[in-house]
Amino acid sequence: MKKIGLLLLFASGLVFSQNYLEEGNNLMSQNRFAEAEDVFRKGVKQEPDNLILKSQLALTLTSQNKNDQAEKVITGILKKDPSFSAALWYGGINNFSKDQPDFRKAIGYFERLYAIIDKNSDQYFALNFYIGNSYRNVLNIEGLSYDEVNRMLETYKVYIEMQPDAEDIQEAKEFVQKIEENRPGKNVRKWRMVTG
Repeated sequence: MKKIGLLLLFASGLVFSQNYLEEGNNLMSQNRFAEAEDVFRKGVKQEPDNLILKSQLALTLTSQNKNDQAEKVITGILKKDPSFSAALWYGGINNFSKDQPDFRKAIGYFERLYAIIDKNSDQYFALNFYIGNSYRNVLNIEGLSYDEVNRMLETYKVYIEMQPDAEDIQEAKEFVQKIEENRPGKNVRKWRMVTG
């Protein structure tokens, strides 16, 4: 009898999680982010250790430009599980897309995810896109080292190879060519482009 009671308790906990997740994700798909935030907050209150619910809460916060709040949630998740892929992805997106982006921080999140992501996943090309574009923005703002330029080019080339029919593919190819033709040698500590 004791085993059945524990099983029912565990099963009911899964139902709560699933209900919060489904309801919140459904609201997000309708761009009803404030309502989704409320649902995920209730779920997290019910299950404070549920990292999936917390990461979805972070996504709703990012979607509402509540970037500082999202960063706190993401940081909390990664303290519990440093390789939690959803938190790494949302951390990168949060820092890439906020009003005053922190591209270096976005790169940090994206690169940590890059080390563990399945290269066959649907997110792999997007991850290369975001890393390349984050480096590109840093190149224009503060400059990049020779190795960082290499990494930027590497991720752009993966994106170009994986998305040959993307709308921006010609522009991406031209950018890569421009960088390869104009980049200084290894002796230059930091290279900054004014446009690009």
